[in-house]
Amino acid sequence: MRNVVIRIKDIFPGVSFLGTRPSGEKIREMMEKVFAEGNTVTLDFAGIEGITQSFGDEIIGIFTRYYGRDFIKQNVKAVNYNGEIKEVLNWVVDYSNRWHKENKEKIGEMPFMHAFA
Repeated sequence: MRNVVIRIKDIFPGVSFLGTRPSGEKIREMMEKVFAEGNTVTLDFAGIEGITQSFGDEIIGIFTRYYGRDFIKQNVKAVNYNGEIKEVLNWVVDYSNRWHKENKEKIGEMPFMHAFA
């Protein structure tokens, strides 16, 4: 197992605020490939000043709803983020983990992406 660093600023040069689901989806798809190979992810937010809940949901919330908070703790690390980004990510994880707990029995019956519609 190795850790793969995703430098968000390298993927979105010239951008300091990320606010759309399609932007988050691009990062999430990269993360899915890393997890499928049995590796962990470090999200490097250097040069990023802010994110929306939609972006945070795409990169962290979807995984949390499907796999739970422990999966995030064991497989995802965030570095070089400011207080606003931390607040958004924490809110997304808390909200998504509540969803996970309430729907845990149904999750196994749902295809990954359809679990979150």
